[in-house]
Amino acid sequence: MNQPLYLKPNVIIEPLINQWYAWSYLISPATAAMYIANSHVPIMQSFIAAPQLHHDALKNPAMTGSPFINHNPSQVEDIRVLLETTQKQQAQMLELAQAIEDLEKLLAAHPQGYSLEPLYSQIPKPLRGYVEMVQDSNNHPSIRFIEGLLYRSPYYNRANQSVNLYLGDGDKRAFVLSTPRLEDDQSIHLKIAFSDRRLDQLFQMRHTPQPYNDIQETLQIQPHQESIFAEFFTTTPPNPEPDYTGEAVRVRYFGHACVLIQTESVSILCDPIISYPHDSGINRYTYENLPPVIDYVLLTHNHQDHVMLETLLQLRHKIKTVVVPKSNKGILIDPSLKLMLQQIGFADIREIDELEVINLTEGYITALPFLGEHGDLNIGAKAAYLVNLKGRSILCAADSNNIEPQLYSHLQQIFGDIDVLFIGMECEGAPYTWAYGALLTNQVPRKIAKTRRLDGSDSSRAIALVQQLHPQQVYVYAMGQEPWLTFITSIIYTAESQAIIESNKLIEYCHSQEILSKRLYGCEEIYLTPNSQPSFILANIKTPPLQGEGWGGVSSIQSLLSELQRLDIRIWLEDTDSTPKLRCNAPKGVLTQNLKVQLQERKAEIIEFIHNCQQPKVEIDWEQETTLDPTINPPSPSSLPSSYSSLLLTGATGFIGAFLLRELLNKTTASVYCLIKSENLETATQRIIKTLKDYQIWDSSYLERIIPIVGDLTQPKLGLSELEFQNLANQIDVIYHNGARVNHTEPYNRLKSANVLGTQEIFRLASQSKLKPVHLISSTSIFAANNNSNSQVTEDANLDDYGIPIGGYSQSKWASEKLAINAINRGIPVNIYRLGAVSGDSKTGAFNQNDFLYKLLLGYVQLGSIPDTPMPLEILPVDYVSQAIVELSKIPSTQRIFHIIQPKPISSDIVFEQLKKIGIEIDKTSYHQWRNQILEIAQNSPKHILYPLIPLLPRNRTTSEIPTNKKLQFDNSKTQNLLNQLIPPPTINETLIQTYLSHLIQQNWIKTKLPS
Repeated sequence: MNQPLYLKPNVIIEPLINQWYAWSYLISPATAAMYIANSHVPIMQSFIAAPQLHHDALKNPAMTGSPFINHNPSQVEDIRVLLETTQKQQAQMLELAQAIEDLEKLLAAHPQGYSLEPLYSQIPKPLRGYVEMVQDSNNHPSIRFIEGLLYRSPYYNRANQSVNLYLGDGDKRAFVLSTPRLEDDQSIHLKIAFSDRRLDQLFQMRHTPQPYNDIQETLQIQPHQESIFAEFFTTTPPNPEPDYTGEAVRVRYFGHACVLIQTESVSILCDPIISYPHDSGINRYTYENLPPVIDYVLLTHNHQDHVMLETLLQLRHKIKTVVVPKSNKGILIDPSLKLMLQQIGFADIREIDELEVINLTEGYITALPFLGEHGDLNIGAKAAYLVNLKGRSILCAADSNNIEPQLYSHLQQIFGDIDVLFIGMECEGAPYTWAYGALLTNQVPRKIAKTRRLDGSDSSRAIALVQQLHPQQVYVYAMGQEPWLTFITSIIYTAESQAIIESNKLIEYCHSQEILSKRLYGCEEIYLTPNSQPSFILANIKTPPLQGEGWGGVSSIQSLLSELQRLDIRIWLEDTDSTPKLRCNAPKGVLTQNLKVQLQERKAEIIEFIHNCQQPKVEIDWEQETTLDPTINPPSPSSLPSSYSSLLLTGATGFIGAFLLRELLNKTTASVYCLIKSENLETATQRIIKTLKDYQIWDSSYLERIIPIVGDLTQPKLGLSELEFQNLANQIDVIYHNGARVNHTEPYNRLKSANVLGTQEIFRLASQSKLKPVHLISSTSIFAANNNSNSQVTEDANLDDYGIPIGGYSQSKWASEKLAINAINRGIPVNIYRLGAVSGDSKTGAFNQNDFLYKLLLGYVQLGSIPDTPMPLEILPVDYVSQAIVELSKIPSTQRIFHIIQPKPISSDIVFEQLKKIGIEIDKTSYHQWRNQILEIAQNSPKHILYPLIPLLPRNRTTSEIPTNKKLQFDNSKTQNLLNQLIPPPTINETLIQTYLSHLIQQNWIKTKLPS
């Protein structure tokens, strides 16, 4: 049977670890060991000793969520076998748990305040090298786990992971955290790691059909499983949710704490926990109602009903970025959500600190402090999220407990009033030992545990929160009321339940104040009309709302700056001659005459406003940015083809890419697959042809060997379907990765998806199916000097010895190369080609019109002047560069990094001389005067050729500003020795400059006559 089928919507897919329902604390190795030893084993031992007691206890609904196994007493032998298997297969985890307890006791017995160094020799063997012992400022010792190392130790074993599939019938599911899953004739246990991409292929079948035989073969379904497995599929297609294209901000409640916030351009899902359909149950949204792409998933805190692995794994193929709160590094009770998600296959995880901002096209996301709900434990991985889109603000406060009202007063002063508040009010809460007892090495007296609860706000605290934040709408959520949640929350309410009584009081108060309010249940849809005056975000934190009316007031400046931001007009202060000056950079045609007048008339006010605003530096976690997805690993055994018949080239419609494509077609016999961002294959083909024609290098014979692939570097799997990605991986033998978004004025975050994540997807492709060499086109701009760096940068230089470069583009190429080094360390063969300045074709003069040198040449002509401070011309013609890359890539060599730079630069005076020779009137002037001339012209001429380069022109160009030992010089002796044996070295001479000028004249960009 090879008919395309869909996965039935009521197929329940439970992730398991050692046959227990998986949640985050069972993945992190240290916490997993403690739960196995202190929860799973004792529960199973208890059931074996008294199975009838467990069975009888669970007849009382109040005991739901207690440590009783929900199996019939007749299954006691099955549990006995599981216990014995666990004790045998998890022996080292049990030893780890015991070692943690022993080390805690060792620390407790140590004289307070004295050095802990003598204790390192006494650390139990299982923990040796995996922990650091530390003391706080009050001399309280504790263990700091090196969690990243534990994930790479025998204590993290993906073989313990599996998934349990069965058909659901209604909403009723027994509580899962205290009951292991046993195999039966209605379910299938697949021994497959959570990070395995085959799961994505299965989950995609909820909306995209695949041939049944393919998925059966992919998942290696055994003959005895086939009859059950076939029941999981249907020919009936789902009813997909149409793309949201409305003007309003749409907010949908999916149950519990799951909220979907959408505009036509972005989708944000908070605490995903999605219901399966139930025809006779209460109304709800299901997987069918989610968009095809989820841009951001926000996780508020590390509890099993907010980090819901069952849902997250099923959505992984849709999710671009997961945002998680930052944990307290290495604390047992506060494991890293970022590390956990990386290990189970999520590629882009953004760890966010309190008040850190993620800027979006239409607003921002920021994390707010979150008090309560964790029994006073020192847990950092918790955050409420304030989402601002189109000027409307939505606060997903999760289970925040308003213990300290002054906190929200501070936040209100920064962010102003909000539009919609979502708040959980499970105000009784279980004692904190319910969730954390297995992690505690000392017995907690019951009377103490009862005072420290997992609770949210009651009515008085929630009302105080409303009074502080002044929301227009208030919704009580995260109550666990929905019937499909009992299996994970164990909550069953009545009208007399304290949480219901307290939430009713909040709703009544809101109604008395004419605030729209209700307790959510099942599903809800809310529309927020865009705010005509959206909040102004300066740098990373919104400025406090200030009073003022009319054009003379501060509020009007905020409106003006908001309008500039909306139009992508960049303004900044430059400290010129000790006096701040206002600078502006705008896209062509956007800066209207009215805006110019406002900027000129109100310059002093704007300078003062920006000068007085705090602009905290946006911190980027470079370690996170340059960590290669752990699921990317070369196949074993790894063998490379001796020759290749097909290759992949990215960036073929760029300047270097076009010449690289020509060179590959001329110097190899391979078919060249070209990844092109386009609507369809026909358009992609036309783009390639047009690009090569524009650069005067097209040959119609190329067409039969060019195979366009419609894809996107910014998307997972390069924007291809699972099947397309796999087919491409099977077909190609080598990859030339040249594609990148090139913009020297954009910040790193705008370039990351194409230049960094795109590179990661290339390495995923290289390691898929069969191992493929990757030839990565990089840049010398990735290096920056620091106090420890050598000024002579060789091909073998260690990137870590140098600083992180300045500028978003250079930073993105630096991060891309760091990923490449990680890939090499994992066994993926990568050659890196660091390019210097690339100029036009040496034969035709064809130029990249966005090139810095091209704009500078035309800028000299338009200005009629050139700086009198000569600079070295280190350009290389593009035809030489592409030839060098291809020739180097074909030779067997142990050298993996090449510097393709001009070995013999000459003075820029040659440009001045050749311009004069063709009759261009041009003068030499000081760099200071020349730059000021550009700045004056730019004030009124945004179409000037040099206008986009203004932010890149330094205030001064003098060698005295930078010590000689900090100026980097690039050595390419190893590369050049190889190249000299292959192709003639390039030269910069009068002939080359005249070729370039001739091209500019022929294109009518320079008005003059060539000398006879």
